[in-house]
Amino acid sequence: MKILSLNQIRKVDQYCIDYESISSIELMERAAKSCFNWIVKNKHFQVRKIPFIVLSGNGKNGGDGLVLAKMLYLYGAKVSIYIVNISNHFSNEFLINKEKVLRYNIPLQIICEKEKFPLLDQKSYLIDAIFGIGLNRSVNPYWKSFFHYINEKKFQSVLSIDIPSGLFMEKSHDNFTGIIKATHTLTFQVPKLPFLFPIYANYVGKWWILNIGWKNDFLKKIHTKNFYIDDKCIYSIYKKKRRKFSHKGNYGHGMIIGGNNGMIGSVILAAKASFRTGIGKLSVHVPYCGYEIIQTSFPEVIVKTDVKKNWISDIIIPTDINAIGIGIGMGTHPQTENAFASFLRKIKDKKISMVVDADGLNILSNQLELLNILPNDTIITPHPKEFYRLFGAWKNDYQKLDLVKEISVKYKIFIILKGAHSIISTPCGNLYFNSTGNPGMATAGTGDVLTGMITSLLSQGYSPKKSCIMGVYLHGLSGDIAANKFSEESIISSDIIDHIGEAYQKITI
Repeated sequence: MKILSLNQIRKVDQYCIDYESISSIELMERAAKSCFNWIVKNKHFQVRKIPFIVLSGNGKNGGDGLVLAKMLYLYGAKVSIYIVNISNHFSNEFLINKEKVLRYNIPLQIICEKEKFPLLDQKSYLIDAIFGIGLNRSVNPYWKSFFHYINEKKFQSVLSIDIPSGLFMEKSHDNFTGIIKATHTLTFQVPKLPFLFPIYANYVGKWWILNIGWKNDFLKKIHTKNFYIDDKCIYSIYKKKRRKFSHKGNYGHGMIIGGNNGMIGSVILAAKASFRTGIGKLSVHVPYCGYEIIQTSFPEVIVKTDVKKNWISDIIIPTDINAIGIGIGMGTHPQTENAFASFLRKIKDKKISMVVDADGLNILSNQLELLNILPNDTIITPHPKEFYRLFGAWKNDYQKLDLVKEISVKYKIFIILKGAHSIISTPCGNLYFNSTGNPGMATAGTGDVLTGMITSLLSQGYSPKKSCIMGVYLHGLSGDIAANKFSEESIISSDIIDHIGEAYQKITI
């Protein structure tokens, strides 16, 4: 799914109006109808029992709010409208819909600057339709105080239409006092980029994409470098059927390199995840102390041991390896660092797909010159602190995205920046944001599981790009299934592995 700029969204809206010969008022009716349908179908909302307060701006977003207010009123809800008169400029759509609302005698008041704030009943649902996606400057202190007044109240729910009022679509905020805090954001057709930033999570709440009838033929022609990974994307990537007469050799031979004394479990997690994701054969290279542990706990794996008992000192790559995952639990012993550097030089021209994680990243941050010998299309999987140690700080989330893209293009590598909505950055500068996963996955070992899954997909012949996209989605979906069965609090990394099979079943439906 494409993530569009403000200008692109306006172009698609205009195309709908021109192509279908409909008015902007009719498109607004569609938008409001989609919000209305979401509300009445959501069991959380007692539409005919709990009243609604609609805060309407005087632009197009305010027009959406007025149409929605009318629909709720006609459905039998108790509705009060407050027009937030931030400027004396009124859009035509707003004025037309205001006249329609007045015909039904729905209670309506105007809030003007410097007046005392109205008493808003916090036992109500609040609908925020003040600003839309076009806002590009902060409101003045009076309206900031009004938004703060709203945020301090404990409404039953706060629903923002398209985007929380006060939130900028395409630039960062110096402060957050002028943003409405939504519990739900009902946005139209595509995600908005700030929804995917952790800093705005408390303002966006849970967000939902509503269909307002955009034309796919025009949408396909729009060029963008930002994408949101959805189930349609995954279904197009997934190699759905295995041939009846296939054998393990058809599904690749991967290798996991890692572990040191006390950290062999990370290799076991990665290995199990590789097999659950569909790899045909897997070797592991571990210090000698890991030999009996792995052989007894996971007999499916081929175990190759280092000459050193407690750390890795030399890495030998079998000739038939299709993909390698390296770094998990490996430690940063000086001999291990030397072995890793030597390994990178040996693999440079072998054209073996590779994912680097954990201590592999720590070694890179200690020896930045090694970044220059990473093979093209290498995948690295840092969490934000690891990324910071490697490439430095950023001032805001927009700058973070620019930095991730810059590094991917410079070194011709894929970066998976892990977190909520994990970001995949490609060597051509595209960004993919993941749609699966939950906070319960913030637990030890989940990164090892992801490394094993991506190694498996690479071994099976998925391209590095598709392995990244498929890997993060399947990883998050497995975590979501586990959370639904147990709870976010109780998930451990092994639970993610145990539910990879169910995740595969979901994406084949």
